[in-house]
Amino acid sequence: MAFLYRFEICLEEKDIMAVIMAANEEEAFKQLDVELEKFYLKMPKMVDVTLREKKRFGQSAGFILDEDERGW
Repeated sequence: MAFLYRFEICLEEKDIMAVIMAANEEEAFKQLDVELEKFYLKMPKMVDVTLREKKRFGQSAGFILDEDERGW
């Protein structure tokens, strides 16, 4: 069974959000590092990483991403 994990990542310059699909939290954190390395040419300096939400991934699942509402 897979889950969607929503992370809030505080970088030195800004805060970002990531959604990762993984079987468990340990794999989700590992995949987060992989995705950050793929997205940025140089791995950004992370100040803090917070797991905000976990949802079972089945036939359908999703997150609402509203930067104004969450203060990102």
